[in-house]
Amino acid sequence: MQTELSKLALGTWLMGGTKEPDPNNDDKKDISIIKTAIESGITLIDTAQNYADGKCEEIVGQAITNYPREKVQVLTKQKRLNLSFDDVVQGCHDSLKRLGIEYLDYCVCHAPNPDFDLADFFKATNQLYKEGLIRNVGVSNFGIKSLQIAVDTSELPIALNQVSFSINDSDILTSGTYDFCVEHNIPIQAYRPLVDIQKEQDSYDLLLEIAKKMELTPHQVLIAYLNSYKGVNFTTRASTTDHWQQIKDALEVTMEPSDVELLKQVHMTKQGAFGRFLEM
Repeated sequence: MQTELSKLALGTWLMGGTKEPDPNNDDKKDISIIKTAIESGITLIDTAQNYADGKCEEIVGQAITNYPREKVQVLTKQKRLNLSFDDVVQGCHDSLKRLGIEYLDYCVCHAPNPDFDLADFFKATNQLYKEGLIRNVGVSNFGIKSLQIAVDTSELPIALNQVSFSINDSDILTSGTYDFCVEHNIPIQAYRPLVDIQKEQDSYDLLLEIAKKMELTPHQVLIAYLNSYKGVNFTTRASTTDHWQQIKDALEVTMEPSDVELLKQVHMTKQGAFGRFLEM
């Protein structure tokens, strides 16, 4: 049963550690952040096998264990270093065990890898879907070449392309990735949309200027701007109910076309850190 992608997801990168488990990690704090998101109406939790080498999935599993399964959707991503058919099948089973659930709502390829035949990921997810172990298949960091393989090989529609998209990263626009996704009805799920927004002075000054005029925060203006692009959804982090409400409020904002154009002119000059994947 395919499901419509939620507009907002909680991103869990750095919960449990970085790429290795952190023995000093505050698991209770991470669990509390996940529960706060769910209580704030966030229904989709975004994790990955290589977040703290599986520890993050375990934390997510602990956080959602007392909620009805139908209330919380789980998205996890298959390691890009393990993309053979057997790796993907085994990876799904391992993720389910760590998460303590019977099926994944979204099984996502974390990034393309030229060392593997990318079609194998989708052949494996075709099987996993038929076995009832996944509900949807998605991709992450996919550019046009990889997306074409996905579209050609997957028996399921591609439920999302999770990509870096922020005021300091226009790579999906300049590479043609965004246009391909719109043409093929593949929703964009923007990750790190609010990270380092003060890094580039010109874009931040413009966000501040528009925010003052609209009586919003710069972060809200950025969400409203990115949301002006068709088919864009978000995976992000918030620690309080109030913060989640600010993000939700920003999704209801309609910006002046002139402000959108000003931001776009600055945005299009910014190159992100993950563009190399979009070329694969």
